[in-house]
Amino acid sequence: MLKMTKTLTLLVSCISLFSYGQNAKPNQIPKKIFSNVEIEFGVNNEVTYDYDRYSGDRLISGATTDLDNKTSFGLLYNINYPIFNKLTVGAVGGIQYQSQLKISALKLGGILRYHFRNYESININLMTAYNIALSDNITSEMGNVRFGIQFPITRTDAFNVNLNVFSDYNFYGYKRIVLNEAFERPSNVIYRSFGFSLGVQF
Repeated sequence: MLKMTKTLTLLVSCISLFSYGQNAKPNQIPKKIFSNVEIEFGVNNEVTYDYDRYSGDRLISGATTDLDNKTSFGLLYNINYPIFNKLTVGAVGGIQYQSQLKISALKLGGILRYHFRNYESININLMTAYNIALSDNITSEMGNVRFGIQFPITRTDAFNVNLNVFSDYNFYGYKRIVLNEAFERPSNVIYRSFGFSLGVQF
């Protein structure tokens, strides 16, 4: 009986120590769901238009040309949930307008964030999104990748105002002739840009 009591005491002590070690991680962030609403502005540093040259139904060659760099505007919403400590995954929805070629598209995708301290502090983020065509000059394509760093500007008890600085890559299947060359058949247009977004996190 005494031996069993000692065994039980030792077992309870080990379980208690293990539980304390699991629950007392000094860098553990309490899990919570949070959302962001962001207004974005981007400046293209490269816009390339890919097309084919045909003679009748026979492909002669493929070609690429650079277009003028212009601006883009957008509105994004994302809702985020922790999957590991300091790492969150989110669902993204929004809209973007490219002033070069007048392209409008809905965004639907996901975002991965690594938070350095907590969910209200600096984070680096990677977003991928599917472009759903709103204008009739493009096709819907899986073609948006964005890498950014976000940091708070102002904090209140109810929300944060954040600035996100990002590099953006956008791919669209394009359907209209751009250069008015003989036998031109459009293929796609690619935008590479840098930008920023101002948002509210709550």
